[in-house]
Amino acid sequence: MQSRSIRRDLIVSTTLIFVALVVLMEFVLFAYRSADFRRAEERRVITLLHVVAADAIEALQSSDSVVMANSALAAFRDVDRIEAAIIYDARGTIVAHYPANVSPAGSTFPRNAENVEWDGSHLRAITVLRAGDGHPLGFLRTDYNAALDVGAWLRYHLEASLWVAGLIAVLSYLFSRYLDARVSRPLLTLAAVVGKISAEQDFTLRAPPRGDDEIGRLTDGFNSFLERLQIHDRELAQSEARFRGTLDGMLEGAQIIDHEWRYVYVNAAVAHQSRRRREDMLGRTLIDCFPEIEGTHLFAKLRQCMQDRCNVHLENEFRCPDGSSAWFELSVLAVPEGLFILSLDIDSRKRIETALREAKDQAESSDRVKTEFLASMSHELRTPLNAIIGFTGTLLMKLPGPINTEQEKQLKTVQSSGKHLLSLINDILDVAKIESGNVPLHPESVVAQQLIDEAVATLRPAAIAKGLAFEVRMPDSTVQLQIDRRALSQILLNLIGNAVKFTERGSISVTLLPPAAGRLQISVVDTGIGIAVEDQSRLFRQSFVQIHTAASGRVQEGSGLGLYLSHRLTQLLGGELSLRSESGRGSCFTLTLPTEAAEAASVRPEMS
Repeated sequence: MQSRSIRRDLIVSTTLIFVALVVLMEFVLFAYRSADFRRAEERRVITLLHVVAADAIEALQSSDSVVMANSALAAFRDVDRIEAAIIYDARGTIVAHYPANVSPAGSTFPRNAENVEWDGSHLRAITVLRAGDGHPLGFLRTDYNAALDVGAWLRYHLEASLWVAGLIAVLSYLFSRYLDARVSRPLLTLAAVVGKISAEQDFTLRAPPRGDDEIGRLTDGFNSFLERLQIHDRELAQSEARFRGTLDGMLEGAQIIDHEWRYVYVNAAVAHQSRRRREDMLGRTLIDCFPEIEGTHLFAKLRQCMQDRCNVHLENEFRCPDGSSAWFELSVLAVPEGLFILSLDIDSRKRIETALREAKDQAESSDRVKTEFLASMSHELRTPLNAIIGFTGTLLMKLPGPINTEQEKQLKTVQSSGKHLLSLINDILDVAKIESGNVPLHPESVVAQQLIDEAVATLRPAAIAKGLAFEVRMPDSTVQLQIDRRALSQILLNLIGNAVKFTERGSISVTLLPPAAGRLQISVVDTGIGIAVEDQSRLFRQSFVQIHTAASGRVQEGSGLGLYLSHRLTQLLGGELSLRSESGRGSCFTLTLPTEAAEAASVRPEMS
């Protein structure tokens, strides 16, 4: 049907073009002949008027003008197209008319000079009759019927047109046959090859080669395209084979579901995960294989991906037909075929996560029990310990009576040990409060220089006793901040106290920098034993930790709570405590605090 249509269209279009050209040519020829005919008729009428006008002038000059005028008009009897002719004198009176038996009623006196004008197919001509001296004697008017014999004219032109049309038809048919051989047949041959390739999917077929014209180049390009397509098809088949081989050998499950929820590909891992055979899944729908899946959250997600053509990553517990269940990590991708689902069995990981979560809950519960125990015991120990320190002080004041030198020495030892033990118990109680998240803060306006002076005054004697240089650098202007006085004081005492404790010779410096951007910095620098890089993180993260130093060969005395407690208090105040140190080269602790009261942070113990 397509080939007949092309050939028919070619013949019809060629014929129509030729016919249109002939019609146009006939129209132009007709217009030219019509104009030429009018010009010829005008020349004929004017010539005839000039001949009759000579006799009419002579008639108007004679005494018997009427008779001679009618005689002059009688010359029109031999001209069959003259319908009327009239001779007027100079006053406009009709002297004679033709035909003589027809009254020229309604004829008006011509006011114009010599004139020739057309009225449809009628030609009206007027000439002035003048004497020898040029004086006008009158006018001669004629009405000429220039209408053609339409029937004869049409027959003439119809015969000519039929001959021309016949000749054109023959020429157009021959020309269309030539174009058919040159254009349509090669195109039809090419179309037949395309149809055969489309029907048989055989890309080895080729169109017959032609010359070097446009159709030949089109054919060569088509054959070249088929060659590249054949190579691409071969490479695609090889790639698909490699792709399927890769998917088949994957440990992860890989499956493709079409838009009708039908399995079009399933690898061995999916069959193993689903507890089904691949043959039982391919070609069947997801709902047929797993009837209970349609009402699950997983199916709702799959339907959303199918409709919106989006991707999703999720973890899902899947129940198999045999009653067992397992956890899978799913990656769902929208592909042209439908959905590509990659599934990874994470059941073992989920079991480990559950076990770890239970262990974490148990550890947190144990830690809470420990914290509560420490808080309770610390509170119970402080009461009798305060009593011991109080009674020892009373004895040293010799209120109950005199004591000797040895007794006084022993009592001072008891008092010093009691105060040290009370300090440890207070640290333990503070740590327990911090780890339980129950530390009330009472921000107030504090002058930073005063707190630093108080801490330095408390610890300077110990530094002087060890022969250490003690330097304090602070700005002249007063530095005020809104902060909990007791917490900041405890942090300063711990930092400066550690510097004194772990520095055997050299110096200690405390520096307060002017506030900037709403924060201030306090640095405590010593030339002590320093802290190794690998040990620094444990100072702030773990309580009851003491660092064994190579310089001293032993662990320094203390509870190991000072830096841990300082770090936690700094967090509660909204600040930051940092350390820069090297083993054997001293340490620099930098305390950064906001100048305005910070909202208390809930600090929980960190698991390590």
